[in-house]
Amino acid sequence: MSVRKKASPASLARRSTQRASDDAAVSAARNRLRRAAGQLTAVIRMIDEGKSCDQVVTQLAAVNKAVNAAAFTIIATNLEKCLTSRARDNKQTAEQLQKLFLTLN
Repeated sequence: MSVRKKASPASLARRSTQRASDDAAVSAARNRLRRAAGQLTAVIRMIDEGKSCDQVVTQLAAVNKAVNAAAFTIIATNLEKCLTSRARDNKQTAEQLQKLFLTLN
């Protein structure tokens, strides 16, 4: 049975600040995804209205960029948790993270 040390006030403050920062980043990613959903709805409408290919593709690129930015934010925000929770098998963790990043391309 392990004995946990009581966290210092400074350590608790750092965790609280980090958690608030993480919450803000996730909130920003969520908002970015909502805007991307709106953009995607607009793209569908553009297709239905017969807009030009270059206009549709330009908007699709903007949607793709917004979704990728949100995904990178979510991955980066949770990277420390991902690494520390799987620290036992670093090779597996590195491979999983690499797969996550590659799926965004």
